[in-house]
Amino acid sequence: MLDRLGTWSWHYRRTEPKQLRFAVTFFAGAGRFSPVPAAGLDTFQDYCAQAGWHRAASSDQVQVFYSEDPDAVPIDTDPAAELENIRRSIGKPMVHSYIALLLIILLYMAMNFRSLLTDTVNTLSNPASLLSFAGELPLLVLAVASLTLYGRWLRKAKAAAEANLPLPDLRSARGLSILCLVWAGLLMVGALASLGDSTGIVLLTIGMLLFFALTWFLANTARKAMQGLRFPRWANLLVTVGIIAAMMIGEFAGLLAFLLRTPSAVWLEDRPPVETYTAHGMTWSVYADPIPLRVEDLIDIDYDGWSTEADVEWSPLATHGEYRQDARLGDKDLPELRYEIVTVKIPFLYDLCKRDFIQWMERYNDELPEEDWDVYQPVDPAPWGAEEVFQRYSSGTPSRQYLLCWEDRMAEIWLFWDEAPTPDQMAVIGEKLLNA
Repeated sequence: MLDRLGTWSWHYRRTEPKQLRFAVTFFAGAGRFSPVPAAGLDTFQDYCAQAGWHRAASSDQVQVFYSEDPDAVPIDTDPAAELENIRRSIGKPMVHSYIALLLIILLYMAMNFRSLLTDTVNTLSNPASLLSFAGELPLLVLAVASLTLYGRWLRKAKAAAEANLPLPDLRSARGLSILCLVWAGLLMVGALASLGDSTGIVLLTIGMLLFFALTWFLANTARKAMQGLRFPRWANLLVTVGIIAAMMIGEFAGLLAFLLRTPSAVWLEDRPPVETYTAHGMTWSVYADPIPLRVEDLIDIDYDGWSTEADVEWSPLATHGEYRQDARLGDKDLPELRYEIVTVKIPFLYDLCKRDFIQWMERYNDELPEEDWDVYQPVDPAPWGAEEVFQRYSSGTPSRQYLLCWEDRMAEIWLFWDEAPTPDQMAVIGEKLLNA
């Protein structure tokens, strides 16, 4: 016998075998935030009991009854009244919920699309961005499918009610909802896997998930308690939302305070520094990440205090690596390197990534007179071994910043020294960056 309807499951108890009829109806006054029992619900159940229908279980507006009388009069006998009851009880709340969900999803998708256009390289290579989009898409399908199913049913139900015929069954999106839950679980596993060896970030992610679960538990427990204390619906809703907001504000405030107290955020890094040093009253980190192109590959230099960093992100669409080689602070007149390498795995995305580099370099031109613009101008690609090469000109003066382009790869490099690279240096740069 069914005796309890939960959010994620139905509970049954063992009974003797019987031939029973079941009926599902709805009571509009019994909402998720309404007092329990809802006003008038006891009277409604008494009327049902007098007609031979006994309550089995209920959840908010949903009321499940059973009867041992095979000829018991149906609870809902007027199709028009039944339709209006369904619309008030579950139709309008469901439509409002799915429309709100749909608007939120469309807002997030618009933000992601804007990021794709304005920060193409980072968006395509960042697995979190792709996981976000992958999570939004099935929710969009679920919201649209649910609204479409309800809209179709509503048209058929109105026609049946006008003809005084039984209402048709309303198909649910249960299968699609289950697929969305499974998909969400796979995305969560993928998100944790994409963090790799970043132990601190993994622990942070797991901690946030546990915090969200705690927030949901506290808010849901408070909601049920206020229902039992017969708080007005508006007060229950307001307090529940307030608990969630307070928990979220507290979490982010605590996280911010922790980060401010630990500015180096070593616990978030996927690799610790090899050493630290003090300069100008501050502590600086030294790294020894392998990088494909080093200063020593281009010039003869006797210096062993370098710090080299490599930050590489990858996704099925693109790989983006940021590399730098710095001298220690205070060691002056030493050349340094900065460069980025992007490998585009889907050809039609190549031009978007190339445009991203150019637009980023030209981002302040609208605020300056034309003679002070930063522009990329094409130069001879042959010495570099590339298909296209662009050099940055600032206020008409060439700088040591270059954009190298191959079939499925591009690299942007800054040479922090005064002299222009020689043809031999260009060849080394092109070879190293192409084969990185």
